[in-house]
Amino acid sequence: MQQAKRVNYWAISIFWLGVSVHWAAFLTIVIQVRVAALVAPEVKGTYLAWLAAAGALLSTIIELIAGPISDRCTSPMGRRRPFILWGTLLSLPFILLFMVTSNFWVLVFHFVMIQLFLNWANGPYQAVIPDYVPPERHGLASAWMGMMTLIGNLVGLALAGLTLNEPPLLFHGYPPPTRLLIVGVVLVGFLLVTMLWTVLGMREPRWQPSNPDEKRIDPRLFFNIFLREHPNFRWVVLSRFAFNLGFYTVLLYLEYYLRDTMRLGDGAPVQAFLIMTIATLAGVLGNWLAGVMADRTSKKRVMYYTAAIMGVGTLLFLVAPELRWVYLLGAIFGFAWGAFAAVDWALASNLVPVQESGRYMAIWHISMTVPQVLAPLVAGPLGDWLNRAYGLGVGWRWVFALVPLYLILAVLLLRPVREREEVLHAAP
Repeated sequence: MQQAKRVNYWAISIFWLGVSVHWAAFLTIVIQVRVAALVAPEVKGTYLAWLAAAGALLSTIIELIAGPISDRCTSPMGRRRPFILWGTLLSLPFILLFMVTSNFWVLVFHFVMIQLFLNWANGPYQAVIPDYVPPERHGLASAWMGMMTLIGNLVGLALAGLTLNEPPLLFHGYPPPTRLLIVGVVLVGFLLVTMLWTVLGMREPRWQPSNPDEKRIDPRLFFNIFLREHPNFRWVVLSRFAFNLGFYTVLLYLEYYLRDTMRLGDGAPVQAFLIMTIATLAGVLGNWLAGVMADRTSKKRVMYYTAAIMGVGTLLFLVAPELRWVYLLGAIFGFAWGAFAAVDWALASNLVPVQESGRYMAIWHISMTVPQVLAPLVAGPLGDWLNRAYGLGVGWRWVFALVPLYLILAVLLLRPVREREEVLHAAP
């Protein structure tokens, strides 16, 4: 454990910055712009749902395979770094191809490949905190990850929003296809640089099994996701799943809400960027406050507070009469989400069996990737149907009304969890 205490938190967390930049740009603006350019306006919500579903479902399968394999990896580079290195490198060409294709189904294929390879890297990467950080510092390490998420979201949103908005505020002398390619090149650069920083800076030792049986991989573990032997961890995964259903509903459909419900038209991308920027800056404050608290108090209690704040903020968002109120509510939502980001990784890391951290954290990570599928599969068709039935914009208002319901479910699923301290105190 002494080695874990000397870990460079920058090196551990910096790759998450690159990943967050990429997905913030993609999930908030890039895929919406690409889908809107390739399909009819009245079905864009449904096609967006299918695009997200195709990529995230396959990525889930890959993570469930990569995690257990990394637990048994005897590479000289260590258990996690080979996956981070090769998964990232193989994803980069498909990011560029995604930006230039003119066919929707080819776009789906490229998105599937991006999800596949990046999650080959991300699945094992999730295990870095339980691998190398002592339990009493999991809150601090989780706050670092949360900070990288927030900064990455801000940078990704700035890049995509200011470049792809019409008229653009960046690269305004270039046509839309060129600006899309510029965004792709910058995203590739972020992923490459941050990946190399983590791979070269983490100093992961080679795993040495004590006997040959330890390195044997049991394929039955790949899809054994029910975790009956660790019910606390299972409840954490299910609760995070519900939290992320709410988060990705907001993230994926904010631009359509601004465009169609608030009647902002082509100004929606830049306003989505501004709102998410405000939310991110507020999230930085929430992240560090919760990070300080996470190693000193109940992580469940912090998550209850964040769910309540996000739920109330979303309900008020639905009745906001003017855009300025949306900015304020974005700050409230962002503050709470930043606090959540500081504690959810810490809670999972506290409860994971260290010897199988790759497998368990891959299962934990699908509570982020599967909601990327399920949230738009519910929200996209529902929004399109209500827009057709009751007028453009009505559907997205009802879509956002789902968010408080997801948060209530998340709180109910979190209640059975016994945190690490409770388990230790209950031991004979």
